Amino acid sequence: MKLHTTVTARDSDGTAVAYLYDVGPLGTGKLVTHAPVSFHDQAPGRPFGLDLELNSTAYDVPAGHRLTLVVDGKDPLYTDHNPRGGKLAFSSPADDPSWLELPIRRR
Repeated sequence: MKLHTTVTARDSDGTAVAYLYDVGPLGTGKLVTHAPVSFHDQAPGRPFGLDLELNSTAYDVPAGHRLTLVVDGKDPLYTDHNPRGGKLAFSSPADDPSWLELPIRRR
């Protein structure tokens, strides 16, 4: 499973963490997989492409549920490179659109 997005960071170094959730009809989410990625030596304030590989897992999405992707800059499970007060903005420009690659097997 792979994610590509565009990031604009306030600082030259940072970390993003992606989470894939199974969300049920009542809005309750269950974590399916997650992964961090760090970047270094980027020009502050300038957008750049960021690729992240999520941990592979076999998972059956129940009928009536949906998958939801969340990307954040902080997770207590990981050491991050985000300076205090740092900010990350995620976008999907027309010349480099964001995408999520999920292998799917239908039953």
